[in-house]
Amino acid sequence: MKRTLSITILAMVLAATIGLAPAAYAADTSADVSANGIGKLQAQGDGIAMLYGKGTVELSGNGTLWVKDNGGDAKIEVTGYGTKKEFPDGWIQYAGFHGNGNIRGSAMRVVLSGVDINLTAKGRGGAVLWGHGTYSINGITGQWSSNALTKPLTIAPSE
Repeated sequence: MKRTLSITILAMVLAATIGLAPAAYAADTSADVSANGIGKLQAQGDGIAMLYGKGTVELSGNGTLWVKDNGGDAKIEVTGYGTKKEFPDGWIQYAGFHGNGNIRGSAMRVVLSGVDINLTAKGRGGAVLWGHGTYSINGITGQWSSNALTKPLTIAPSE
């Protein structure tokens, strides 16, 4: 029962993140942690790290990486092992990802699911961290959660 509930929550989070329900995040502006101006998120852990917004994401880990360039101007540099697949809806998947990535853009979504996740995001946007680990947003620290569907963390609010 517990495994089924975890998988259901995971599926809901992924569905919301990859665009099946993007309004769920846009309507919630009361994140657990917020910052004014340009923000910086650093996170380490195991689970799912989902980021959206404008800026730069540097990451490493082992698992599956998805990237979507909604702004049409992203610079995506991925090194390491894995299989790249591009989907008609604009998502790029790196299955079996074991490496590093540097993604920059004006409107992007980045999802990394796996272990040994280490990321730094700078810019405006938000993130959902589901699993086990730690994070810091502009010096304010916290823990990843896997107990419930968490609210997005605001890296920095939109202008």
